[in-house]
This record gives sequence, structure tokens and C-alpha cells, in this order.
Amino acid sequence: MRDDEPVSSPLPYVEVTDEAYATQAAVGFRPQQFEFAVVLSGRCPRCGHPSTTTLVDEAYRKDVPPPDPGYRPLMCECEAEHPGRPAGLRGCGAYWTLWLEGEA
Repeated sequence: MRDDEPVSSPLPYVEVTDEAYATQAAVGFRPQQFEFAVVLSGRCPRCGHPSTTTLVDEAYRKDVPPPDPGYRPLMCECEAEHPGRPAGLRGCGAYWTLWLEGEA
């Protein structure tokens, strides 16, 4: 799917994961490294909408180190409408884990 292609009718919000989500995100998401953060951008493997996640060094590593360095839980953070999504949240509910090489 290209970035400029329209996405079909919105999926309902469901907190769900699938092994394929991580595989698709590992190929489709692009990291952008900053001094204290990594921004990951790509299409959500569930709903197909553009999603961007910012991993900030201090918020994710300073006070509470991750249980397995390098692995990061991510979720869809698209701005598209998803029926049934709780107020104040973004995304379709999909989540997955990615391995970030530079953090291992």
C-alpha cells in the first residue's frame, strides 16, 4: 500500500496483536534517530493508516529499564476514526513488539 492510497472503511477499535504485525512493521516502519529519541513512522499493519510513534530515551529507559533491552512495545497511533475507540486514545488498538538494534 502506498502512502497516498485511500484506506477502505474504518476497522472498529480492538486491542489485538498478531505475529504478522511485528513482521510487517519491521519492514514498513522507518526509524529516524534524534539525540534522545527515535521516531518510527509507517502504516499500521492492522488498519493501514499512517502511524508515528516517538520513543523518548528518558521516558522509556532512565527510570525503569525495559525487561529485555532492544525490544519495544508499539501500538497503532493513527489519527483515523475507529468505531468504539475509547475517548482520549488514538489508533485502531493494534499493538506489536519491535527489536531496535541500537538499544540492544
